[in-house]
Amino acid sequence: MRNKEVSGISTDILRAACAIANVDCDVQLVPWTRAYKTVQDTRNTIVYTIARIPTREQQFIWIGPILPRTTWIYARSQVADKIHTLKDLERFKIGVIRAEASLTELTEAGVSNVPIRTFNSNSDEMRMLKSGQIDVVVNTEIGMAMNQKQYNIATTDLVKLMKLYDGGALYFGMNLESDPGLVEKLQISVDKLRREGKINAIVQQYTKVR
Repeated sequence: MRNKEVSGISTDILRAACAIANVDCDVQLVPWTRAYKTVQDTRNTIVYTIARIPTREQQFIWIGPILPRTTWIYARSQVADKIHTLKDLERFKIGVIRAEASLTELTEAGVSNVPIRTFNSNSDEMRMLKSGQIDVVVNTEIGMAMNQKQYNIATTDLVKLMKLYDGGALYFGMNLESDPGLVEKLQISVDKLRREGKINAIVQQYTKVR
């Protein structure tokens, strides 16, 4: 939320797609779990940004892809040299967003739930990381670059340690009962933005260091 308006890479992509499709899109910022349930229950709604993973495949209509999704383990530089394997993570405090895909991926990789702290929002997680109250987070390269810029986290304060999940992509997830014509228009619009290089241009606005 910036100047009382929702902003960010995916939000800008969505607004651009809605403009091309000539669709009025009302964007609201709510906790992830509420957004997820609302879209499952409400026609013509979208949850974003959402990883397209097997357990979610039948839950949404997928519009995208909008961004690649390879996730990495990031650690504060003060503890990074003590982490060499995923098992080592259990000695430190790990931050995740409640119900996000990386929580499932961590547990499937064998990481215990004990050191994991869950947060309702990315901003809460980043504030805790910056203050040293958590040691480790999971994110994509684009997502972390945006966070470092937005929350003024120096590159020397954070180390990209190891890959957690490789493959898949990030999408807009739309309610299964949504208007097929609306779905088609938004998909065509996202494809157009990608083809014309406008998605990359939006990413650069948020991640490029000036």
